[in-house]
Amino acid sequence: MALQYGNAFGQGFQAAALKPADFFENDDILYLMEDMATGEIRLSILWEWIHKGAKMTEGDSETGLKAGDVFTANIFARLLKEEYEKLRRARNKDVHDDSKNTTLPIAREIVETYVGEDIKIPWYIDLLNINLNNHDLNSAKNRIRLYVQRFKKAGSRITENLDFALSTD
Repeated sequence: MALQYGNAFGQGFQAAALKPADFFENDDILYLMEDMATGEIRLSILWEWIHKGAKMTEGDSETGLKAGDVFTANIFARLLKEEYEKLRRARNKDVHDDSKNTTLPIAREIVETYVGEDIKIPWYIDLLNINLNNHDLNSAKNRIRLYVQRFKKAGSRITENLDFALSTD
């Protein structure tokens, strides 16, 4: 959900009607209105699972995970790749075609960074905001790197519009 929401946010939608990618073709499954808070909660949970060595309480035949398996960064990376590919293959109705080479890769970079960092980044919205109106993945990677560096070094956020003043402190 965080990946889909990050993509929608990058397209200018502050709230978006989304549903799990596995149900895109099933019109009996409704789209639910999601917002930034849902994305942040889901990313926060994934960060906690990875960094605290959470064990799966039940198995899942689709992912191949079994009860007792530890949720690792490798498992997360595999599942993220699978979900990302589902979104890239989705119909325009479910994932705007014009986002698949612009904001969707940026949303993936944000999700990977948020969940993969050794410290927990407190504001998912900051990572979205510093990339608003940015459709270039390399620029996004630079902005995200600057944000993480500043947070680790000074414990502060980047909240200014990076299109006007790129700060490298």
